[in-house]
Amino acid sequence: MKKLLILSILSLTVFSSCSSKVDLAIDNPTDASVEIVVDTLRVLVPPKDVVWVEMGPGEHQLTLENDSIIKYNFTESVYMINPSLSEYLVADEYYGPPAFQNSYSSTLPSKEVTFLGMTIEGNYDVFADVINKVTWDYGPRETLPEMVEVDADESYTTLVKVYDSYEFINMMQNAYDSYSEEE
Repeated sequence: MKKLLILSILSLTVFSSCSSKVDLAIDNPTDASVEIVVDTLRVLVPPKDVVWVEMGPGEHQLTLENDSIIKYNFTESVYMINPSLSEYLVADEYYGPPAFQNSYSSTLPSKEVTFLGMTIEGNYDVFADVINKVTWDYGPRETLPEMVEVDADESYTTLVKVYDSYEFINMMQNAYDSYSEEE
């Protein structure tokens, strides 16, 4: 019986450690392909695209195109890798009636940030790090839904979205165009 218990615990440990994985979303918001080496795997990311790489948790090595080497202990399940060192804007998008919009509780604090050389104030954050733990709902070039279902016990919900520079510029241009059409 004791051997069976030890064998069961050993099997459970082996199978549970085999199922843990880390997903890397290697993003490239630029107009040119970007190459990165993850350990020994060479990854070419096409322009304005993302390539997913699955690996085990633990220490891994990233080598950028400029031969910079980054060693990192990956412990979370999903990371976004930014080999181009591009700037990204993180925004908290509100879904609910206008009556609650001024008093809603954002997941991002309201502050002043600089993105693409512009100072903006609101529930934003900016990052340009190579390794970023994914804490958002929608990544670069993923479209936010027009409408979301809000739980019956809540008045509103929020979704966190990451914008690359091209997305942000297009969003601002579309807002300007629709404002100009109204006048």
